[in-house]
Amino acid sequence: MDPNDFSSAAPGRVLRTPKGYWAFIPNPLPPTIEWSTLLISALGEAERNLGRLASQADRPPSPHILVRPFIRREAVLSSRIEGTRASLVDLYQY
Repeated sequence: MDPNDFSSAAPGRVLRTPKGYWAFIPNPLPPTIEWSTLLISALGEAERNLGRLASQADRPPSPHILVRPFIRREAVLSSRIEGTRASLVDLYQY
């Protein structure tokens, strides 16, 4: 490790170990947060967007997109019980 690769803004410091190696020691967590109007505004916007995303998670655009592949797979598996040897690829080609 090259200690010159780290800037003074790094979230920790670089020290030389007793055996001569360089080690990065991170600052303790949690870091102190400097609240500003810009940060509070960004957090509010992020929270609104998460709320919008959560409201859409229960409603897929078309449930058939998720259900059809399972129906087709079930059709292939049930046809094997009847002795038919059709694969999922055969079903899609048909």
